[in-house]
Amino acid sequence: MAGFTWNESGLKLVLYGTEGPVVRLVERLTDQTKEAAIALCPKRSGKTARSFQSEVEAVEGMVVGRVWSDDPVVEYLEKGTGIYGPRGRRIYPRRARVLRWTDGGQTFYAPSIKGMPAQPFMKRALEIGVAGYGVVKDGR
Repeated sequence: MAGFTWNESGLKLVLYGTEGPVVRLVERLTDQTKEAAIALCPKRSGKTARSFQSEVEAVEGMVVGRVWSDDPVVEYLEKGTGIYGPRGRRIYPRRARVLRWTDGGQTFYAPSIKGMPAQPFMKRALEIGVAGYGVVKDGR
């Protein structure tokens, strides 16, 4: 019976090298996920949507794609704030008697506010980004 020997370094280069097909596929899926996050992100000025970044790297025999934002607004959008958020309570001022904010050129004052319901979009962005590959599972 004829046999063969794997060229492990060559196989790793094909799979995990910067020009390998696995890396190219993960780069494409990561880019698609980032674009979906930008498109789905609720917008006012667009600053939060523009904050998304992505990277792909080969780590310990795996190719990992990441999409993230350093803008804290993304967490507020995903989880909600006030009574709708993780803490489940109204928002009160820390160093003043009332909260003050401006919206549409009009200034508002209130002793407390309910907060904002979650507007989750990141899981949907991932589902769109990797559609057809069956890699997204419900984490509940």
